[in-house]
This record gives sequence, C-alpha cells and structure tokens, in this order.
Amino acid sequence: MNSNEKQNIEAIEKVATINYKNFHLWMLIPFVISVLGFTYSYFSKLSSATFHQHVHGISATLWYILVIVQPYLITRKQNISRHRTLGTIGLILAGIVAGSALTIIPKNIDNVEVLDINGFFNPTFAYAATVVDIVLVSMFIISVGLAIRNIKMRNLTGHVQWLMASVFFVLSPGLARLLGVGAIILKQGDMEGITLVKLAVPTFVVMMALIVFFYYKYGSFKHPSFMLLVICHIPYLFIEQIGNNEFIRNLVTVIFK
Repeated sequence: MNSNEKQNIEAIEKVATINYKNFHLWMLIPFVISVLGFTYSYFSKLSSATFHQHVHGISATLWYILVIVQPYLITRKQNISRHRTLGTIGLILAGIVAGSALTIIPKNIDNVEVLDINGFFNPTFAYAATVVDIVLVSMFIISVGLAIRNIKMRNLTGHVQWLMASVFFVLSPGLARLLGVGAIILKQGDMEGITLVKLAVPTFVVMMALIVFFYYKYGSFKHPSFMLLVICHIPYLFIEQIGNNEFIRNLVTVIFK
C-alpha cells in the first residue's frame, strides 16, 4: 500500500467515524422488520420450507446482518482489512440473495388458480407482486454494483447511500407481512378482510417514511438512489390495478408458467 492510498483510507475512516458513527444501530430497524415480517411464513415453518426458500431466507438474513456489521467495523473498530474481506463475501451473498429471489418470485403464481380471491395472499396480489418484486430485485442488484463502484472511486457517501438503498429495495415484502400480522393482532386473530392488496398502500406509506428518515439522517434527497427508491415503490399504490390487468396476467403467465 503506497502512502497516497494509505492517506485515502485514513481519510475515509475519519469521515465514516464522524458521519456514520451509529449507522449500524439504525440498520437494525430494517433487519428486525424483515425477520418479524417473515417469522410466520418462513422462520416458524423451517421444517416444511423448500430448498429455494431456505437459500433465500438464510442469504437475505445474512445480508441484513452484513450491512449492520460492516459499518460497525469501520466506525468503531477501524478494521478496513476485515471490512474489505466481508465486502468480497457480501458481493457473493448479494448474488445469492438476488438469484434465489428470482427462483422464488415465479412461484407466486404456481397455484394461483386455487387462491382465495378474498384471501390474505390472493390472485391479484400474486400477479402484482411477481411484477413488482422483479423490479425491486433488479434494483437491488444495481444498487450493490453501484455501491462497489462508488467505494472504488473513494466516494464514501455514494457507497453508503447505494448500500442503504439495497436494503430498502428488498424490505417491502417483509414490511407488508409485518403490517398484516399487526392488523390480525388488532382484530384479535380475525383475518377476515385483511389482504396484502389492502396493505399495499400502508406499506408504501411506511416505506416512504423509513426511506425519507434514513436519507435525511445519512443521505441526500438529491441522490439518484433516493429518487429510484421512490419511483420503484410507486406501483404499491396501484397493486389492484396491476394485479387485475389481463395483459399483465397473461404476460406473467407466459413468462413464468
């Protein structure tokens, strides 16, 4: 390592320690949301989960843990070597998260014919989620790639914001289910009338609140990652229209079935 590179690394560590001191603690929020959101549909049913579900569930959980540990290593331990090593592992992990998600998403419509139209996970949401999830997973991949590109350019703020975006691009499925669990608890276990379609708008509202808060605290509203997060979550406002559109249903069926 030459003197210039050493100075650059020291400068990055100094900025990280000042600007992102407690970033790892705030990243516990999306981690908890995701774990609680998928507790009923995955973590409580580990014995009956498929191989693909295990690969995705485990890799996604490890990804959330990684984005907590990585800033901690820089801001509290100043351990750039371990941070780099975990960064390489994280790149592989991100690929597994995205790849496994792309194998699971099409299964949304596997048994769509037998889904209850008034059920929690109904045909309308199955078709809409297939489309929206493909977009969000694609943006997850792009975000991770741009985060790596930014840190190679010694752009710490860009690196942080793209990594932050990667977390929020894949958070909405867990958040929607967590809101559903909350609604069921409020209705004392009665699931009647509670569907992921009806939870789409509340999910959008909470997602926007979280994104705005994190970007106010650790990013910039002018950063492209913030704008893309907003744009890519707008379809949640039109879940019913997307899921009931015959052209979209036929297209999804042709592609994935």
